[in-house]
Amino acid sequence: MKKALIAASIVGAAAAGVILYLANRSRAEQLLDNLNDTVDDLTNRADEGRRIAKNHLRKSRRKVNHMIHDHMG
Repeated sequence: MKKALIAASIVGAAAAGVILYLANRSRAEQLLDNLNDTVDDLTNRADEGRRIAKNHLRKSRRKVNHMIHDHMG
């Protein structure tokens, strides 16, 4: 009887450990997914900012070029 109780407590502890592991693994996967979403969002914003800056630089060069030609001509 004593051996059966010891075996049952070991099995119960192992089952509880598995349940806790699976619960924590789910949280860890959720945190990683959220982190990946955040990184993707930041990457998209950086790409958009880069595109806007490039466009602004191109327009600025064009404006300066026109101003120089107007003053020289």
